[in-house]
Amino acid sequence: MWRFGRMVLVALWLFAAVTAWWSAPRHADSEHARVDLTSGYVTAYEWGQRWTDVAPDRWFASPDVAPPTTEPAPIFAWRTPDGRVHWTENDGTFGVGGLEYKQADVMVLSTLINGIGLLFTVVFLVVLLTARPPLTGTRWYWFWLFALVPFGLGVLYWTFREVPWTQPRTLPEPHPEGAEHRRRGLRGLITGIVVSVVASALLLALTHLLGERWVPDLLNP
Repeated sequence: MWRFGRMVLVALWLFAAVTAWWSAPRHADSEHARVDLTSGYVTAYEWGQRWTDVAPDRWFASPDVAPPTTEPAPIFAWRTPDGRVHWTENDGTFGVGGLEYKQADVMVLSTLINGIGLLFTVVFLVVLLTARPPLTGTRWYWFWLFALVPFGLGVLYWTFREVPWTQPRTLPEPHPEGAEHRRRGLRGLITGIVVSVVASALLLALTHLLGERWVPDLLNP
């Protein structure tokens, strides 16, 4: 049962990762917006104040356009027929004349991505709290990896290291000096912080080296 469940979780994680990367908003210049608008290569657009992240914490970023509070709106976001989302600063050099009917939510896949993230959260917490004690780390160890490691990688790691519904589930004897044989919560806390910092720094470096086409800045949670 758990082996099948693990395969489903991994498949859902891969789907969410690819979808989040493909649909992540990519910064463009006003010329790009003008060309897409004049050629009709726009399926939806939004005017907004700024980007906000509405994804579950430490999941794949799922940006959303906050409604404008000033006129003119500071940013313009649009979705193209291939499902890609772009945005640029509103410098007043382009308009949406004749395309008003296409004003709609550009991040149409956010709900799906967030739903997978919530499913991961529910499965992890239910199994962690109700199943037999984990073998390789304490519950606090896994909780900190879940809470701090970005992109759901902590939960993905947990699915491979722990098999909650497989027999036997006998905990090893403690060390002779009485020390806990499993990884403790403090180790999970430190590991989670280090991995989170390293992952964020790596993403920033890759964005700088490869550009937003390959590593969108707004993908970083």
